[in-house]
Amino acid sequence: MVLKGYWHGYIRSDESALANAVAMAYPRQVERIRRATHAPSRASAAATLLEQLIRPGFDPAQGAEATRRYVRRKASIMVMEYRKGEAPDRYPWTQIGISERRYHKLLPQFAQKVNGRYVLDQDDVVARMTAYLDRVDQVRAVRAAALDVLRDHGFCEEAARKWLQRHRPEEAVNAWPRGQRP
Repeated sequence: MVLKGYWHGYIRSDESALANAVAMAYPRQVERIRRATHAPSRASAAATLLEQLIRPGFDPAQGAEATRRYVRRKASIMVMEYRKGEAPDRYPWTQIGISERRYHKLLPQFAQKVNGRYVLDQDDVVARMTAYLDRVDQVRAVRAAALDVLRDHGFCEEAARKWLQRHRPEEAVNAWPRGQRP
């Protein structure tokens, strides 16, 4: 109830009892956060949970069970984010330098799924994914350079993009708009 009062603006964020109310309302989640993040007290763990709860994405009109699910999910997210921050080299996407989401979107190209799980050799996948991303970056750089050359030759932005759809980027050096050849 206190949390909903805070969301609706009846309670200010500088109220000292707010973190204690969260700790009393959700003792399991606060204790889980305290243990996992090595917080010095329950009040500090509750305060970090409260920081996550004040963000948008929650509809208090959905009822008490929806509120409990929301708080459980936010507590789990906090613990996962803390663990990721503690051991960044443990995760392959940090080794490659991409987001976790992009890693999992690229994973089907580099690993096979067996019984619903990806079977992969971590080092091999990371090496192949890094090589793939380097090739993609190189293609982007060549395309950007070709667009610059075409614009310098007098193409407008749309015409330059259309020209690159129909020709190889290496041909941009000799490309001129119609009627403007030097």
